[in-house]
Amino acid sequence: MTRSGTSAANDRERDLARGAYLFRVTEDILVAMEDQGVSKAELAQRLGKSKARISQLLGGSSNMTIGTLADIAFALGLTLDKTFKEYSKGRYLITEEEGPIDRPVSGVRTHRRKSGDLGTVDPKRSSQGA
Repeated sequence: MTRSGTSAANDRERDLARGAYLFRVTEDILVAMEDQGVSKAELAQRLGKSKARISQLLGGSSNMTIGTLADIAFALGLTLDKTFKEYSKGRYLITEEEGPIDRPVSGVRTHRRKSGDLGTVDPKRSSQGA
């Protein structure tokens, strides 16, 4: 592989890692909101931001800073836990098993997680049932 090919492969792997991490962080926020019965509008009010801004942050169309993440956690009565782990090539890929479940739950999408992740979404909690 050429130097530019190696660089492109590294860029792709980094992008996959970033996307997987953002997916998991926003999913944890959405699960916490659902557990607490907090809507995007209510979270926006708690943070002094617009509902549209919260939708951008949680929908992935806008980058979330660590400060914003800390503010969201505080607004939900949560704390952040920073954990760094050794990087393993390919471990950030989101498989079909982990991918989105196309069924609305309290106005948000839920996602299954593999054991060992931060948590799971119980489909029985869905407002539409299983």
